[in-house]
Amino acid sequence: MVATAPTKSAKTFANARNALAPDLAHFRRRYPETVASLGTLPMREEWLRRIWELEANWRADWETRGGAYAEEEAVLFGPPPAKREAEAEFDAVYAGCAAALLHAAALACGHGRRVLVINSARPEGEAGGVWNISEEELKELEGAGVFTREEVEGAVVNRYRGCFVKFHDTASRVKAGPLWVTGALDVAVDGERLTALAAARLAAKGAAVERGLRFVRAYVEPSRVTIETEGAGGARRFFAARLFADASGADSPVARQLNGGRGAAARVRPSVGTVARGYVRGEGRDEADFRSGEILVSTEDASAHRQLLWEGFAGAPARGDYSTRLFFHDTTDSPADKSLLALFERYFESLPAYKRRGAGWRVERPVFGYAHAPREGWRTKRRVACDRVLLLGDAGSGAFAQGARGDVGELRRVARGTEAALSAGALDAGALTQVCDGSVGRVAAAFGLSEFMRPAAKGAPHAVNETLNALTAALGGLEEGERRAVFRGRMTTGALRRLLARTARLYPRIFERVREHFGARGTLWWLAGLAEAAWKEKGK
Repeated sequence: MVATAPTKSAKTFANARNALAPDLAHFRRRYPETVASLGTLPMREEWLRRIWELEANWRADWETRGGAYAEEEAVLFGPPPAKREAEAEFDAVYAGCAAALLHAAALACGHGRRVLVINSARPEGEAGGVWNISEEELKELEGAGVFTREEVEGAVVNRYRGCFVKFHDTASRVKAGPLWVTGALDVAVDGERLTALAAARLAAKGAAVERGLRFVRAYVEPSRVTIETEGAGGARRFFAARLFADASGADSPVARQLNGGRGAAARVRPSVGTVARGYVRGEGRDEADFRSGEILVSTEDASAHRQLLWEGFAGAPARGDYSTRLFFHDTTDSPADKSLLALFERYFESLPAYKRRGAGWRVERPVFGYAHAPREGWRTKRRVACDRVLLLGDAGSGAFAQGARGDVGELRRVARGTEAALSAGALDAGALTQVCDGSVGRVAAAFGLSEFMRPAAKGAPHAVNETLNALTAALGGLEEGERRAVFRGRMTTGALRRLLARTARLYPRIFERVREHFGARGTLWWLAGLAEAAWKEKGK
């Protein structure tokens, strides 16, 4: 059986990892809209099984009530087991999928380092194929030393005139029209094409990409780190390096251990959607506009402890691919149902009200996953490194997961920092922290905008949309560059100050909303975190 209600204990799902997925008849009874809508897929039952497995594994790791944690010892300080010799040695070993490939390629191609990428995940359903980035980030891809300008431009599938956010405001005391933003997410690139090119560049440089290996743990010694992996049939393989970089996500075992449960992934964003063809095209509210992107859209108020949000981005106009997602922001210990299968059922039931389907509408593939982020406070600083171990991408971020597209603008800077650390032999925790700590977006992460996208325990159903409408109206009064920075995660202290001041004038209840979400002590930590971020920004 697939449990879709909040669970009482992660122990209940202890056997979920090894359990057999239900058959198609079970899925059809429980999730009829989902099964019918995926009917055009040649591997429909396999996709359903993958969704079920991901959900079961997530539930096995987390208690929906209480957020209890299945700790894994992923980093050990000492030698590997006796008689376990490393089969090869590298300057750096990367773990993860697309983000790991990109970072490894930037170090290997840009600086001539010998690298290994271990990759165990299937990218087909857990990540969409199109990344939405800015023109500035597109140039960063060219400058990272991995791709030529022609290759980068060849990966572009669409350019939008702009993107917008729009929140439901029927019951909201603050009304706001669509807020248009240009220069933030206007370029759609084929992420799969870029990662395939990155893998080819690595191969040309003599680097190794080991697919089908699962990272088990890292053994840190004074002169090197040994990486233990598990392959098909449980076979163990060991590799040695001067540095291990984990780019496998915010909920990775390394990220969890380094943060000891304090800064671990206490926030979650379940997300489901499809890449599909056959939507009714046009510029109407419920039509697929291939010249614009929809960053955040809500069509109803909160219910069942969650505020559902949509996003919609077009791929290549000639192909007709259009990607839509339905998601919500939450905490791991809330009573909201976090089942991906149940959310898929809601997605297909609600999709016609968001985008109209034409007669030839069909799903090309589903996209789904759990994104995570830490719940940070003044006293819970997130660790991004220990000796010879570095967290990259979502694993090292304090914000919600963006996948590999969030790393595009950082490839060159991180590669330079990693090269400097390797060249100087500065591979202790403090030095490696600086490789990530130079990342922009400190103020944006501290602001915690996603906190306002989930209902407070005793909040009214319209409270989330009302707050977001107030913030949207206030953003509309900022300069275009400042609006762009907000949606690229690069908000400055000055922009934040102006945003809060304008929001307070439009909506004095904003500070009441802050207290509802963070509590009295949490509000103090929130303010302290903003102050610290501002101080560090000033010192850059």
